[in-house]
Amino acid sequence: MAKAGSSRKNPGKSASGSIQQSPLISSQERERMIAEAAYFRAMQRGFTNGDPLDDWLVAEREISHLLPSPQQQKQERAAYEKLREGVRKVLAESRDTLSPDTIRQALDRGVAQLKQLGGYTTETIDKVRTSVEKDMAAAAEKIGPRWQAFSDKTADLFQVWRDRSQQFLSEASRVLGDWLRETGDRMKQHTYRTGEMTAGGTLECTQCGERIVLATSAHLPPCPKCHNMEFRRI
Repeated sequence: MAKAGSSRKNPGKSASGSIQQSPLISSQERERMIAEAAYFRAMQRGFTNGDPLDDWLVAEREISHLLPSPQQQKQERAAYEKLREGVRKVLAESRDTLSPDTIRQALDRGVAQLKQLGGYTTETIDKVRTSVEKDMAAAAEKIGPRWQAFSDKTADLFQVWRDRSQQFLSEASRVLGDWLRETGDRMKQHTYRTGEMTAGGTLECTQCGERIVLATSAHLPPCPKCHNMEFRRI
């Protein structure tokens, strides 16, 4: 059974108003994770051959990819917010004809616009695309088959449709359901991993049920209770 848990505070702001990112884990915890990953890498080959230094360096790269540095977080957050804004604008332009392609095209066009801006690596763009797609899938799942479920709390990027006609919203609910079924398997039931960006809201650890509450979009830390790295949005 899920338990109510601690809330993760959002990054603070400097005197100039810019967001100050902080490490997702302590340096000691990062080193422990690297050592553990290096150990399992050696274990997989039976502790024969190989080089312990190479094991450590590979493990270090893996953990750095999973848990971005404050500088990486800043870049990913900026890319994430720009992609969300691009997708939101495309969705706002949607008119009477809706289909699952409407959702896919909004995401594709948002990504294309982000690439045109320049300044972001392919890896960063791919990472934030996955995060935004998961946000959209989580919102579609909450809305379900009822257009009445379009609300500030559930609609997220689809809020731009809230003031449309009842007929439009009814059709939008159906289209979101169709799109969700098409993407469900690939999105792995919309779970989020530590180090990924996500919109504000409540997320629950898939292992112990501890909850993390984010007031704004942020990178997910490990579970503060059991150190698990997988969450679901609730």
